[in-house]
Parts: sequence; C-alpha cells; structure tokens
Amino acid sequence: VEMISGLLNSSEEWAAGRLDAQQLNGRFLLIANDEARNEQVVITDRLGAMHGYYVLRGNRVVAIGTDLADLACQASARELDWEAIATFFSMGFFLDDRTYFTDVRIFEPASIYRISADGEILEHQRYWEWHHTVDRSRSYSDTIDEYNALLRQAVARCISDGRVILPISGGLDSRSLALMMPEGPETQAYSYGYTPDSIETRIAAQVAAARGFSFTAHTIRPYLFDRLPEIVRVLHGSQDVTQARQMSVNAWVRERADAVLTGLWGDVWCDQMGAADGLPPGTSAAEHAWHKMQKRGRTWLLEQVVRPHLPGVDLETLVTEKIAAGMHQFDHIEDVDFRIKAYKTSRWAFRWSNASLRGFEPGATPRIPYYDVDLVDFFCTVPTAYVRDRRLQIDHLKRYAPNLARIPWQATGTNLYLADHSRWLTLPGRAYRKLLRTVRRQRPIQRNWEVQFLAPDGRAQLEHWLLRPGLKVHDLVEPRAIRDLLDSFYASLGPAEGYSVSMLLTFSAWLEALG
Repeated sequence: VEMISGLLNSSEEWAAGRLDAQQLNGRFLLIANDEARNEQVVITDRLGAMHGYYVLRGNRVVAIGTDLADLACQASARELDWEAIATFFSMGFFLDDRTYFTDVRIFEPASIYRISADGEILEHQRYWEWHHTVDRSRSYSDTIDEYNALLRQAVARCISDGRVILPISGGLDSRSLALMMPEGPETQAYSYGYTPDSIETRIAAQVAAARGFSFTAHTIRPYLFDRLPEIVRVLHGSQDVTQARQMSVNAWVRERADAVLTGLWGDVWCDQMGAADGLPPGTSAAEHAWHKMQKRGRTWLLEQVVRPHLPGVDLETLVTEKIAAGMHQFDHIEDVDFRIKAYKTSRWAFRWSNASLRGFEPGATPRIPYYDVDLVDFFCTVPTAYVRDRRLQIDHLKRYAPNLARIPWQATGTNLYLADHSRWLTLPGRAYRKLLRTVRRQRPIQRNWEVQFLAPDGRAQLEHWLLRPGLKVHDLVEPRAIRDLLDSFYASLGPAEGYSVSMLLTFSAWLEALG
C-alpha cells in the first residue's frame, strides 16, 4: 500500500458497512479477513495501479499474491493462456484480467471482491464507474484554474512524506509537476537520454534551472542484460523489458529518495484520442482503439509463437473481438473520444503503464499525481474540446509559469507560445539535422532497445537469451526461426523487428524466470 488516504479506518468502516471505497485515494491493494462473515475482502485502487493476482482451481480461489512469478510457481498449473499471449504480443500488454496462465487472473481496478472461506468468489462489484458528465457551467478559464488547484493538491499529497525526487522529460507532464514542486535546490530532479547530447536531458535541464532544482542528467548505457532476470521479474513479465528504462538509474535514485514523482497519464488526460471530431466513416470505436494500440512487429510473434497453439484461429480477429467486447462497457458515454480514453485507461494504463510503475520500485516508490481521485473526477467533467491538442495543459503553463512555457517542448521543437506554428518553424532545422546525419552516416538513437541491442556485445547477449541450447522458448519456437528473426533485425534495424525481438526476449526471459 502506498499513498492512501483513509487506510487507517478502512477495515473498521468495512466491518460497519460504511466504507466509501471510491474515496480511498492512492496506489493500493487491500486484503482483509472479515471474521464476522468468514470471508476475505479484496479492494483495488481506482485505476489498478497496484497489481494483485489470484489462482483459480476450478472456480475456487486457492491463492492470492502480488508477485506473479512466485504465485505461479507456488500455486498455478502454469498452462499457458495462448489467447491472452496473443493480446500481449499484439499490443504489448495483456488485456482485461488475463495473464500468461489459464488459471491466474489479475484483480481488476475499482473493485471489491468477496471471497468465501473455501475460495468461492461470492461477489465482484465495481465501486466506481466511468462517466463523462461535462460541467457546462464552468468556463474554459475557470477550468484551467480548477485544474491548477487540483494538480497542486495532488502533488502536495504525494510529497507530504519522505524524500521525493522528480524525473523530468522533454514533455509537458513532468514540467507541470515541476511547477507544483517547492522551488529551490532542496527539490531534486533528474533526467535520462540515450546520448550525451540528448534533446530530452537538455530540455529537462532548462526546466530544472527555471525552478532552481538540484539536477542530474544521465546517459543510458547498456545495462539490460546484466540485470535481465531481475528486470523481467520486477515487471512480472508483463511489459517489454526494454521499455522500463527507469531501471537504469535505480541504484542512483535509491541513495537519494524514498519516492519518485511520475507524470504518468497526464498526456492522456490532457489530450484527445484522435476522435474529437468523431470517428472516420465506417470506423467503430473499437476499430479506432485497435488502430491506436496495435504494434508493428506483432505478426512475426503471432505467427511463429502463438499460431501453432491456436490453429485455425484468426488471431487479429480474436484480439479485435476482445477489444469490441470491452468497449461495450463504455457505450453509455456519448462523447466517443472520451469513451476511447476511458477504455484505454481501463486497459492500457491498467496493464501496461501500471506495470512500468514497478520499474521504479527497486529505486524508490512511485507516486502518481495524475491518478489522484479528485483529478480523475475532474477530467470526467472536462469537454474534449478543452484538452484537444494539449490546449488545457499548454494554456495552464502559459498562465501559471510563463518561464516554463518559454522552454522548448520536445514534441514540437518550439516553446509553448509558438506550438501552433511549430511544424513550419522547425522545418529548416529538422531538414538540416537530417542532412547532417545522412552525410555523417549517423543513426539517431531514439529507443532503449537501440542502446541495449546495438552495444558491442548486444547480439551475443540476445543469442544467449534466445538461442543457447536448453532454453524453454525452444519448446515453443524453432531456433531456426529465431535466428532468421535476429538476422532480419540486424540487417534492417527497423522498429517492427525491434519490437518482435524485444517481446521475444521478454517472453524467453520470463519462461526462464519461472524455473
């Protein structure tokens, strides 16, 4: 349990039948014995930020835990759930409540589970439902002010205990959090980039300097293979191991902080989902969501790894039908853009983004202001037009922090006052830099897998984890196919092949972690 208000009295309130679970605020999984009813009660936080799992034997819960590998080894039959793995490979995260194993499920967000003494799930109820109830009495200007007050309140809650450190990127979410942190050198901040001249760390340094923070820039070096068994277990095997780049600075952070403040999900709340003007003709909300979430490079994984275990199944149809079924939960939301946002938060944030939170934990506990329940409730009242193209977030920074608004935004290359014209203003510079890289034959490094896989021993390490004799993955995929994939990857260095290799590495390391 981390950063939860109302925890001390929650068990008493539950026993008395007075617990208002939707007011519990933080990242938590509450598990309590209800002696009066002779049953267990499990309560999850609103956005499922703390993951917990249970093992079913038939229709009975036989084990509950928060470490998927340990739980699977102790209680699961470990029969691979190929439909679930198909969603994992297709989008980079597991869908709904499924995991690697047919008998292991994840507790869903905003939920109360009642489990009898013999393991029967007596009830699973949601204590909070998604909605989009626009407050039409509140002006745009007042909306900016309310956002400012609620974000300030959320950050204050997150920094009220222990030493807190702020990672800063070239984006707007961490910049908005920087505005809310105490000004001066007592606030610690850091950033990481893929090269010493990284634009991300350069912008982060400017943000930190504008607030007077103590700041350290890190260049990400090859670290993945030295710690791969630890990393795949920390992530529960449920996220591409190259995505958790925060693992590269855990030891440094651990010496300086008890908690790390992350801007996770600020960009989703403060933007549209590409449907602010409605959906393209003939496109459903589910199809639009699938288009946003699908990964290039999934085809090799589906055909080489999953296909032999689901013969005759159209795997893409399998995934899209699961998305369509999940979208029905939000049919009551009239605004189609917010409907997709609610779906994305309940699936992508729950299973992918929240998995990445565990990547902070070997260093410091993650705290997430944009998950604050008061902020979530607020965004459920904001018109999509107000957040379209980051409008609300940009105007908030321009109003409350002009000095931060004058710092370039990595996404556009211009400051926030010129964001609407960035495409044309930055065109000459972008063209020049591209020409320079072409002449010098330089490859821009934009992804963590490029740092890890293109290191001098990168290929040898990949072959160690994917091709050495005796690996469990060879029971599922022919080594010849894996070698062909590696040859193709190193010949093209394309993002699709990079994704295929990264996810196969994750899968292989996870199988080995299970012993």
